[in-house]
Amino acid sequence: MKISFIIPVYKVEAYLRQCVESLTCQTYRDIEIVLVDDGSPDGSPQLCDALASEDSRIRIIHKENGGLSDARNAGLLVATGDYVVFVDGDDFWMDNKALRQLIDVLNSEMDFIGYNCSYFYPDSKTFAAWVPYNESISKPIDKNTAMIALVKSGTFPMSACLKLMKRSFLMDNKLFFKKGQIAEDIPWFINVLDSTKLCCFVNEYIYAYRQNVFGSISSNNNRRSFDSLFDIFKTELVKIEQRSFSEEAKAAIKSFLAYEYCILLTYTSIEKQTRNELRSYQSVLKYDMNPKVKKASRCYKLFGIKITTLVLSTYQWIRRRRK
Repeated sequence: MKISFIIPVYKVEAYLRQCVESLTCQTYRDIEIVLVDDGSPDGSPQLCDALASEDSRIRIIHKENGGLSDARNAGLLVATGDYVVFVDGDDFWMDNKALRQLIDVLNSEMDFIGYNCSYFYPDSKTFAAWVPYNESISKPIDKNTAMIALVKSGTFPMSACLKLMKRSFLMDNKLFFKKGQIAEDIPWFINVLDSTKLCCFVNEYIYAYRQNVFGSISSNNNRRSFDSLFDIFKTELVKIEQRSFSEEAKAAIKSFLAYEYCILLTYTSIEKQTRNELRSYQSVLKYDMNPKVKKASRCYKLFGIKITTLVLSTYQWIRRRRK
């Protein structure tokens, strides 16, 4: 059983070797690594070539710049593994036995396995573990159970990098990423769950997210990030009733989108017209299945949307200052 790692590469020259070597050292050996050079202007293309010369399991695509989604799609199309894993070029896997641990859990009936992550702070060389999944979803579960449990626990793992997935499942359901979109993992993961029959989420802390990286393929400016997230929020609200989830699972999606709405409220440099449009969606805060939304919803009921926006913005500012 072959596993394909797909790594988009853009301005990650300083980190790419660590990323790749965290995969080539895995004790499970039947792998390929697809490096997708997305027109990177630094020394990353040459480093890709050098890495490929050191390990025959590494393949390279050199292409014009198209962004993170486009690079992932390009890698998925050429991958030859039975299962695929997405990895960002400035991140890395934390343990060389991690893939073997996932393989041991793998059930052929499951479309994917979700695993956990830690945030890596390079200045202090420290790791901060993300919130653990509820143990009830560590066995094969259906999409409705997964959606409700993830939202209720506040651990909705949107990232494409936190899953070992059947390639045939992705291809058969046309589960590609929308080119040019920021926060592309949000609609992608909702689509993934909507298409799955069985999946599970295990508390194996495998993936290290490198923090405070500038200029990489996933970097974006504040306004573009807001516009993309707001567009996703509005689009997904409309699409909910067309989805095949149960009514409770649909309510869970609305609660997750309410969490994204809270994030949108923290953007302070938005003009009045857009701010007014954003506030017109404030009724979504009644969907408070997510524990973080529950707090914002309580504030909204007591003080209204303006005070809630102020509280959320202040909280976000303090949180950034502490990092």
